[in-house]
Amino acid sequence: MSWKDVVEIPPWGDVEDWRQVNDAVRYLIGRHKANLGPVMETARYIETLLKSFFPLQDQLVQETCVGCQCPCCETATVWYDFCDILFNHLTGQELTERQLIGKQGDICGCFSHRGCVMPRLSRPWVCTLYFCPQQMHRIRVRGQEVKNASDQLIHDIRVARKKLETSFIQITS
Repeated sequence: MSWKDVVEIPPWGDVEDWRQVNDAVRYLIGRHKANLGPVMETARYIETLLKSFFPLQDQLVQETCVGCQCPCCETATVWYDFCDILFNHLTGQELTERQLIGKQGDICGCFSHRGCVMPRLSRPWVCTLYFCPQQMHRIRVRGQEVKNASDQLIHDIRVARKKLETSFIQITS
């Protein structure tokens, strides 16, 4: 049996499963609130990093997405992972009433003709992380300094997300 046989894509695609995972995270946060200081600090750090990343993303979206004939939101398979859910709960971000897709092949439930309807901080990391080829080209055109800064932010966010998830599991287990 392979990992693909075990993992459901998307996880919590069923509305009841989505409700249960969010209820469980809320319960664990409430039960362990007194010990979650370091986890909250990491969540706030991630929020700060993300906010510093958004101006570049906003510029790239304006330059590339408006005229795109094949929006990634229509073709990508995106969902909230556990760390996204945890981050959103810890920082008080908006959560959807269901997972973004119910099954592979679905279009993201937050995609509209005007783009994503979710606030940037509420979106899954994969949506923030993804740059299409046109956007990657525009980052490179901006120069090595911008590319390096973008790469460093992505690295720092990845490391902090791993720390957030690991610390939360250690404290709540």
